[in-house]
Amino acid sequence: MNDHPLPALRNQLLSLHKLLLDSERAAYEKEGNAVQSPMQFLQLLMEHERFAWLRQLSQLVVMMDEAMEEKPPITKERADALVAEARHLLMGSDEPGSFAARYAKVRELEATVAAAHAEISKSFE
Repeated sequence: MNDHPLPALRNQLLSLHKLLLDSERAAYEKEGNAVQSPMQFLQLLMEHERFAWLRQLSQLVVMMDEAMEEKPPITKERADALVAEARHLLMGSDEPGSFAARYAKVRELEATVAAAHAEISKSFE
């Protein structure tokens, strides 16, 4: 796994996840919805429809974490499959409501998200 891109990709996806959470929270609050505490925000993340699209990225990062902790160690094939899943999630279907479609909109609005995406894209080459 030392020379496989999965560990670095996982870290990049986690950073991207944080950027997306911050962006969605700011948009939510801009609409007049106050987030009073970290616990309230966590509850919104888990239950509110507005944040549902981000759960796919959360789940992928968790899957990567679990796979990298497996005994025996993760196989190259499994690591490659997780990288492919990340590629599909970020660059896949642009059907309305899909993760990729929502993500593309945020990328257009947020320079930090666009920059993170450019870095992540290098993992897919």
